[in-house]
Amino acid sequence: MDEEINKLLRRVSREEMYELWGRAKEGDFEDLTDEEERIARIMLDHQDEFYNQFEFADLTYDHEYDPDTEYDPFLHITIHSIVEAQLEQKEPVETFQFYNAIRKKKYSHHDAIHFVGQILICLIFDVMKYKRPFNLELYRKLLKKYKTRNPEKFMELLEKDPLLSD
Repeated sequence: MDEEINKLLRRVSREEMYELWGRAKEGDFEDLTDEEERIARIMLDHQDEFYNQFEFADLTYDHEYDPDTEYDPFLHITIHSIVEAQLEQKEPVETFQFYNAIRKKKYSHHDAIHFVGQILICLIFDVMKYKRPFNLELYRKLLKKYKTRNPEKFMELLEKDPLLSD
């Protein structure tokens, strides 16, 4: 039953992304919610990387990306959107502080978003893998801890971080 629900959710999500992609390509943002417009614009920002995946999302909705061997462009766009929303709302404030610290290190807006996303994705995988609730306090701690670190080494450091061990 869980697998059927996951397939249905993936299909709905990909169909929505496909529709947003079509509108984004046409520059048609009229009547989109703020979230939909944010996602459409993020898709445009990533079209060089993920054009084919966006273009054929309606045909590949049932494809499950293997996290060990494949990069899931739809998860990437979703994480990007979550981080952008957190920055807009300054909630949690640690996201905004982390972002500013990374920008002061001369990284681009886009790169700073990706660095926040690297931390966020670690916690999302924990939610998905162990069916636990999202740990907002841990997310805040990690953002505080890593805002002074070298962003190029985040993934290596996160993999070894004792705060993320079972």
